[in-house]
Amino acid sequence: MRKWPAILFLVNFVFHAVAAQVTDTLRPPPEQKADSILPVSPPSDTAFHQFGTITEIKKINNYNAADIVKELKKGKSGHPVDADKDSLHWRSGGIFSAAVSQGSRQNWAAGGDHSSLTLDARGNVYVNYADKRNSWDNNIDIAFGYLNTTSLGTQKSDDRMNIYSKYGYRFSHHWYYSAMIGFRSQFANGHNYPDDSTIVSHFLAPAYVLASLGFNFKPADYFSVFMSPITSRFVIVNSRGLADLGAFGVDSAVYYYHDSTRTLIRHGKKMRYELGSYVSIQFNKDILKNVNWTSRLDFYSNYLYNPQNIDIYWTSLLTFKVNQFITATLDTELIYDDDVKFITYAKNADGSIKTDPDTGAQVVLKRGRGSSSKNLSESGSAGNFDGYFPTFAFYTI
Repeated sequence: MRKWPAILFLVNFVFHAVAAQVTDTLRPPPEQKADSILPVSPPSDTAFHQFGTITEIKKINNYNAADIVKELKKGKSGHPVDADKDSLHWRSGGIFSAAVSQGSRQNWAAGGDHSSLTLDARGNVYVNYADKRNSWDNNIDIAFGYLNTTSLGTQKSDDRMNIYSKYGYRFSHHWYYSAMIGFRSQFANGHNYPDDSTIVSHFLAPAYVLASLGFNFKPADYFSVFMSPITSRFVIVNSRGLADLGAFGVDSAVYYYHDSTRTLIRHGKKMRYELGSYVSIQFNKDILKNVNWTSRLDFYSNYLYNPQNIDIYWTSLLTFKVNQFITATLDTELIYDDDVKFITYAKNADGSIKTDPDTGAQVVLKRGRGSSSKNLSESGSAGNFDGYFPTFAFYTI
């Protein structure tokens, strides 16, 4: 009889054990959030090479699931793998500025114009790409200004359009095989003031198109020297009148002269092709706190005609950020082109151009080559941006 209590106790134990197992199997798993994870205990020193350092595992305890995925994808350098990392190779920036000045005088003892109005605007924008092997720089530089006074009337004070794109493939630490395309022209008609009746230039007259193959030396992001032994340059004069005059080096019109008359044989050409060498030096850097200097210096020699006469083009823009609302700029531009001829007119005492009393033609003192320069300083409002392409997030001040 003593065996029965022991048998009943054993049967009861087996029954409860089986029932507990069945209950655990049928119970649904606890609900978990997809973006959370329980803390992970740091592994032992013998196993730490499988998961990363102890510090990295401790950081995981405070991350959500998305962060852990990035953490586990870390490479040997410790930087997370980013599928969209190519977007970080783009860099964009620029500056926009505008200045307006107005003045008026009435019975002013010191003298001066009764009224004056000046408007100047400029912009310089770059969009660049760079990775381990490739470099692609793009820049647009534009400027335009007008001046109106009682005595001088309305005159153009500034006019510039300069676009270039340069691609390079790295073959050494600071050297690239490079190709460049450039375009330079202006927006509005130009006059040889005070003569405002004769147009001496306008849009696409002239325009310069460059196509170069060469080498680019780039020891830093802010400085580069592009050298090309083979450069094609197209000089465009999209004006029949200026082309017939042979302006900017194109072939002029051909006439047949007989007695006091002349007969047109052939109109002047609107385009001239040149082949030569080209060097471009570029600099863009904050040289002091709140002071940026952007400069470009170009040299070009035409193999086909007077290669010893080198054309020079230089632009320089100093930007001084006084505070959040005021920016001052100093803009300098210098051009020397052996093919551009300048005309100096004789003037009367009042500043007007002297005319021949017999023919009525304007009296010319001299025609010849020379350099042209422009220097503008102003203060006003400006806006700038500096970020990653393609997000052009900028603010205006």
